[in-house]
Amino acid sequence: MKIGIDLDGVITPFGLINPSLKLPRWLYIFIIPIILLIVPDKKEELKKIAANHEIIIISARPKWSKALTETWLKYHKIPYRRIYCVGFGKGTKQRKLEAIRQEGIEVFIEDNVRIRAFLNGNSVRTVSKQLLNGQLLS
Repeated sequence: MKIGIDLDGVITPFGLINPSLKLPRWLYIFIIPIILLIVPDKKEELKKIAANHEIIIISARPKWSKALTETWLKYHKIPYRRIYCVGFGKGTKQRKLEAIRQEGIEVFIEDNVRIRAFLNGNSVRTVSKQLLNGQLLS
């Protein structure tokens, strides 16, 4: 089974990139070392899921942050098969839905209530991150 997972707020304890903050890209050079030190929230649960299922990460992070995000995932040994950074702002929900359909994801884990409602309304089984604690696949 393919499991889709949002990144910020699900794998991480909070959002690492805030779309309301308009920072210049060069400033992220100084932020990168700090971001790498943020510890993932659900690492052990993800390892258990990855033992039997394919994990696809679909994040609203901007496309240009994909390399940094992949570095962070590798640094913390987070298991995943593929990652999509679809960008935030207008159309985020639709871009996430498109990636979910493209990958044939059967369950998507999302912390944002509005995005969960949108995806559920478009026939995607979407659950909250609380179900990562063993209840998701039982």
